[in-house]
Order: sequence, then structure tokens, then C-alpha cells
Amino acid sequence: MASTDRSFARTLWPVSAAVGMPLLLIALLSTPIGPNFIFVILGIPVLLFAWACMGMGALIISSRRIKRREWSQAFISAVLPVTVLVVALQFWNFIHLCSYCGDVVHFIARRSSYLQEIRAMPPDGRPRLLVFNLGGMSWASRGYVYDESDEVLQPEPKRSSDWKKRAEQTELTCGYYAEPFPGHLPFTKHWYIASFNC
Repeated sequence: MASTDRSFARTLWPVSAAVGMPLLLIALLSTPIGPNFIFVILGIPVLLFAWACMGMGALIISSRRIKRREWSQAFISAVLPVTVLVVALQFWNFIHLCSYCGDVVHFIARRSSYLQEIRAMPPDGRPRLLVFNLGGMSWASRGYVYDESDEVLQPEPKRSSDWKKRAEQTELTCGYYAEPFPGHLPFTKHWYIASFNC
């Protein structure tokens, strides 16, 4: 039975690697290490290079299985190299998707602490605007924006002077890109994932 399990694991490792690497990247990007300069510049490329090497190994195994007419096992082995090829062709979209998913996971894990900071703000009768910066490089960072007026997505000329005044004390003045959370879930109302040019 143990040998059968090991054989099954050896057969399915390309599928596990094809799914596992994106999940690993999302998990790492959801932690404080995610925006770290060293991780972004060195860590991610090293992980993706190792993934590409595994893909090459799986391609060799798949070609050998095709020669032996082991069609189902050849197909399973081909899953990883095909996945790596698709990612290589859509590299920046893949990185953005993993980063976005990491930000969503991080937000869900830390949402209660962010809400505590919002509740701690003394009410002044105006819609609240807060920026939670996760960090990053000196020229770019990412985080979340809580904007009760939802003006953060509006074009600059349509934003109120009050909103602009409140934004002056935040990273929003550096230039930013913001997008709503996926699915517009009730617990993400007024929340946005953002990248800042500072």
C-alpha cells in the first residue's frame, strides 16, 4: 500500500507543482514579506526559476511516457510544463494576479485590526478616509484605502475639495491606482486595494 501511495505521488507531482507554486506565491505575498524589496527582486525570480526547472523536468518525463504510450501519465506530466508556458506568456498578468490575491488574503486576515483603527478616529461629521500602507520600494508601495465617500475611484476633477484636503496627508498625493475588492462583498464596502507611487 505504501509503495502504491509513493507511486501515485510520483505520478501526480507535476499537477501538485502546477497548482502549488501559485498558491505558495499568494501565501507569501499575503505576509509582511510580500512587499519586501529583497523578496520582490530576488525571492520571486528564484521561486519562478525553480518552477520553470521543474516544468522542464516534467516535460522530459512526459516525452518519455509518450514514447512508451503511457498516455494518461504523459498527460498528467504535461500539465506542469503547459502551465509554466502559459504563465511565461502572461508573466505580468500572473504576477499581478498573485499579488492581488495575496492582498485580498492579507486584508481578510487583518480586517479586524484595520476596523479598530477606523473606529478610533474621532468623528468630525465628514466621510472618513484612511490609507493603510503595507510598504514596498522607495518608489512604489501597496496597501488599502478606506474611503467612505468612494471618491478614490473618481477622476481627479470630480473629487471634492474636502476629499483632496483629507488626502493631502496620505500616500494618495503621490499618485496611485486603486481597485475595488473582488465581488463587491458587503464586508469590503468602501475598501480598495491600492498601489502608490511612493
